[in-house]
Order: sequence, then structure tokens, then C-alpha cells
Amino acid sequence: MNDLHYTFINNNQPVLLLIHGFLGSMQQWSYLEQDLLATHSLLKIDLPGHGMTSEFQENYTLEELSLRIDQILVFEKIEKVHIVGHSMGGYLGCAYANARPDKTRSLTLINSIASNDTKQRKLIRDRSIQLIEKHQAAFVSMAIGNLFTVEERKLYETRITLMKQQADQISIRSIIQALTCMRDRSDYLPLLKEVDFPITYIYGKQDNIVPLELVEKEQVYLRANARIIDNGHMSLLINPLNILKNMYFIE
Repeated sequence: MNDLHYTFINNNQPVLLLIHGFLGSMQQWSYLEQDLLATHSLLKIDLPGHGMTSEFQENYTLEELSLRIDQILVFEKIEKVHIVGHSMGGYLGCAYANARPDKTRSLTLINSIASNDTKQRKLIRDRSIQLIEKHQAAFVSMAIGNLFTVEERKLYETRITLMKQQADQISIRSIIQALTCMRDRSDYLPLLKEVDFPITYIYGKQDNIVPLELVEKEQVYLRANARIIDNGHMSLLINPLNILKNMYFIE
């Protein structure tokens, strides 16, 4: 399996593992990076076929990606990490936290959940796969547009256009692999209920991708921290300062 491209900025402080979401890249953390570097070292990865990580030749699971991340930690001599994942990056963060709770200081899910796809959501993934095979550009434009509210599309047109341009460089195979990986992921809630590190949800009041009521249900089940902010699914791009303010481990 191909290696994950990553960047490690080591300033001898606690390490944050930053994992971006579907159709994104590690560049999306740039709106938070300078503030985070004041208190933490940063380990950023690009998901398969995204950013500077090459297209994978075979399908992959979140568990397999977790092993790749662990190899990076071993190589860089990183003993423990605070995990921060956005959307699909949150799914991978849950997988890693389940696989290596001994290396996890905390888990922060931004516009993400710990449970698996519902039957309805699986059907949506399947329809997306059918669409991308026939109309890649239309799928990317529609998929990214759905991540933002109507107002956000007007206010953040430049950032959204940049995201679309970068997503257009992702191959059809990589998009299908990511959709399949998300569709087939495990339910991490039962195992996360047993861990002793803190879990925080940062979620959008107007998020059309991750339902507010589902996040609140998980938060109660896990007795996790929860911070609601007034935006859609891409709070990483449009509301970075509010995210920073709600990261409990940032003092």
C-alpha cells in the first residue's frame, strides 16, 4: 500500500495529529496553523489520493490507514498525540484512537461522528459512486457546494473555488475509494465509551452532512464535550477562530 504524505512541524511541544476531510487536503489547516503552533507541534497528513498523497492502487479501510499513521509516529518518535479530525478525518481519528488508545491524549471531531453510516447514508454513498463514474466535474462541484450554506457560498466564494480546484485534481479512483471507505467503516462508539481520554465534538448548527441530532446523541452516549458553532459542514474553512476557541486542550 502507498505511503501517506505528511508534514511534521516539531517544536518540542505536545503533538497534534491533524486529519482533513473528503475532497480536502492538509492545506485546509492553514487557517489554524499559526495559532496552534504557539502551543503544539503539528503532524499533518494527506488522505489517499488527496493533496500530495499518491492514488492508492487498492481499496483501503480506516484500520489500514491507522496502521500507516502509527508507522509515521514510530518513525518520528512521537509517543502520544492529540487527534483532531474533520469529517472523514474524524472517522480516521476514531479508528486510530480505537487502535492505539495508549497513544491518544484526546480526540476532537470537527463536523464528524464516531458511529458508522446509516442505511440511508450508505445508499447516498452508492449513488455518489455511480455519479462520479459518469460525471466527475459535476459530482465534485455538487458535493463541495453541499458542504456550505447558501450564505457561506456568497461570503467565502474564493475559498470554495480553491477547494473545488484542488478537488478537481483528485482521480475518480481516489474519490470512489474514499466514498467506499466511509460507507463501509465500523461503528467506533462502543469502544470509545471505554477509553479514558477526553473526546470533544465541534459541530455546525447548519451542517447538512452530519445531522445535529446525531452528534448530540453520540455526545450524551460518550459523555463527551460538545461545542456547537453556527455554520455548515466546512467550519474548518469558514470558522477557524471559533474552532480554535472551542478546542478544550488549547490553553
